[in-house]
Amino acid sequence: MILQSKLIQYITDLVAINSVNPDLSTEGQGEREIAQYVHEHFQKLGIDTKIDTVQGDRCNTTALLNGEDSNQILLMNGHLDTVGIKGMDDPFTIRKDGDRLYGRGTYDMLAGCAVQMCLANYFADQSCPISLAFTFVCDEENKSIGMEHLVKSFLPSLSSKPFLGIFMEPTEEKIGISHKGYNWYELKIKGLAAHGSRPEQGVNAIFPLQYALETLDDINKKLSEKEPHPYLGYATLHPGLINGGTAQSVIAAEATLNWERRTLPGETQKELDQELKQVVEAVESATGDHQVFAKQVYSRPPNQSGEDSLIRMLQKATGNKSYSGMSYWADSALAAQAGIPSVLFGPAGHGAHAIDEWVSESSMINCYKYLRNFISNFQITIS
Repeated sequence: MILQSKLIQYITDLVAINSVNPDLSTEGQGEREIAQYVHEHFQKLGIDTKIDTVQGDRCNTTALLNGEDSNQILLMNGHLDTVGIKGMDDPFTIRKDGDRLYGRGTYDMLAGCAVQMCLANYFADQSCPISLAFTFVCDEENKSIGMEHLVKSFLPSLSSKPFLGIFMEPTEEKIGISHKGYNWYELKIKGLAAHGSRPEQGVNAIFPLQYALETLDDINKKLSEKEPHPYLGYATLHPGLINGGTAQSVIAAEATLNWERRTLPGETQKELDQELKQVVEAVESATGDHQVFAKQVYSRPPNQSGEDSLIRMLQKATGNKSYSGMSYWADSALAAQAGIPSVLFGPAGHGAHAIDEWVSESSMINCYKYLRNFISNFQITIS
């Protein structure tokens, strides 16, 4: 009951603080207040902790609990930011309905942050065979500037590179050993404006978009015909934004198309560049004296962890929970790029980014117990 009350108290306090990402919503204020709350928690436990200002009021909190082996470090991670609250009634107050805890960020992923805080409570008063790096980052929901800062500033300050990263995203208690990456693209077509009654005097920039859309559709179909990834299925793409023209009575002088490509481990940049080239060539071949400009505007890598002894140790500690792949992207990919094998593991729930977001209270407790077991028995397991 003490564990349950602490978990509920922590997630209640975390949800009560507005940590909406300000780059995604005008309702957001940044993560400084919630980072301070987490920082004070570790201070009270006597664990070395620090707030890092990443940018303005965008902050990370880190804490390091030195265990019996200071060179064996487990990295645990959660993000402090949430998406917006439009359409939600009282989003910063926990509402309990049976096993469900409703509120903004409960599922994605303040529950994981609360579990980290509970683990710190336990190991602050117990012998811990390994060292624990508790990390809470800003901006995961947008550009991951918090995780980028963590990789550049916090990780190099450790006595050794963490042997494993556990990112506590919601996974329904499955062990997420892989997740997709994504690339964003923009195609811009320039034509010539003219009065709608005299189209021959202009060059319509919108018409050629049909060739881009047809090509993207064809690429997407071919992706679905390839061998699927064992945990992630197929790579996909979809058009996300189309803009063009200034008025119905004016021949459009400019049009843009933005799309997203969800990538799989093993796909190469060369393959992705070739897809972009196909789109450009299709538009360039369209009738008309238009100009075509295209670029990759943003990219995040996929992640794939091997099913090695460390991951099997974690699986054993969870009662042999199954491996899984996640279609979403997570900060774990940046840790993996830094040479830290990383997995996703977190509680069950529903409604990430939705107005009916909730997390399972019993699943939070399970995740805490599984991770406590994994950490407590680490030396025994590897001996």
